[in-house]
Amino acid sequence: MDNYLEIYEHWYPRSYGLNDYPTECHVTYSNAERKLLFGKLTEAQQALINQQRKYEVRSLFLQKQYLQTSDWEFVALNIDDEYERGVHSQLKCACGRPLKYQFVIESKSKQQEIRLGIQHFKDHLGISQQVAEEIKKGVAHVDLALDELLWLTEKEISFPEDLWQRYVFAYYRNNTLRRPLPLNQKLAERVVQFREAQMPLFIGDYLSVVTEINQVDREVFDRQEKNFLADKTVFEAYLGDFQQDIQTSIYLDRRFWGRKLTDFIQLERHGGATYEEAKVRYFDDLLSFLLVLKEPNKAERKIRSFEIFHQKKYGNAELIVFLIEKYQQYQFTQNFFLAIPKVYRIGIRKAIQRKQKK
Repeated sequence: MDNYLEIYEHWYPRSYGLNDYPTECHVTYSNAERKLLFGKLTEAQQALINQQRKYEVRSLFLQKQYLQTSDWEFVALNIDDEYERGVHSQLKCACGRPLKYQFVIESKSKQQEIRLGIQHFKDHLGISQQVAEEIKKGVAHVDLALDELLWLTEKEISFPEDLWQRYVFAYYRNNTLRRPLPLNQKLAERVVQFREAQMPLFIGDYLSVVTEINQVDREVFDRQEKNFLADKTVFEAYLGDFQQDIQTSIYLDRRFWGRKLTDFIQLERHGGATYEEAKVRYFDDLLSFLLVLKEPNKAERKIRSFEIFHQKKYGNAELIVFLIEKYQQYQFTQNFFLAIPKVYRIGIRKAIQRKQKK
């Protein structure tokens, strides 16, 4: 049985168990209360709430397909948090009317952008009053959902650092499994955004993180994998990198857990070789290139030429840039291999073994 939880408890005896965190919230604020609490937030927290509001409204439009049959598509929702009816407004409808919520739409055929209030939004697009009311209710519901964050900050609930560290440890362990679970990178990215703003998590996101941690725990114990070589220094370097790494393009796609090289690059460009032959040649070439980087006087020129070659022959420029940066940071140490997709981890290690046999 894997003892990785005992290892974690040994490393961090004071933070092994998670601190208490609210599991439900039923508060609804008035506009005045919402405005007052919003004003107490830091600029980063205010920006995060506005970002979440716009994301949720955009998701509403995509989910309900309000504009599917029109030439227009939803671009953004602008919000004036200082809005006071008849007193103050920074946003205007195309007709000049002051607004709190400004809908930005763009013509697909003419790339023409228009900014409208909900009434002219309805008139301009020819949607029914029922749909317009549904949109208004949807936007209002988003504000109600965001009240949860205002309530958490009012209760002085902080971002759960203990959960964050335990979450990254689950990623760390999952990365070493023979068959890693396809964890939800979008959830991890959202958690990172909240951590950067030092904002408490949505209760739903907190519980989702706990669920993912438990899924990794069950996978470890069910499979009874005993190959976990725990190293606190390696983990803490992984922990330090994770916040930035999880936001890179190669992490923000479930392909990170892919098992075939063709999940990442267009290997068919290699020619008429079989998949296994092309894969061996690819990793041998990649290994030869990385070894050249040990010579600093050649590195810069070699990197640029290899990036161009890789992009032209295989595609995925972002991936090769990430691999190069990680190799320059860690060389062929455990942190390098933990940071890269598992198919690359295995491929490069096999290439090293082939080279050593020659």
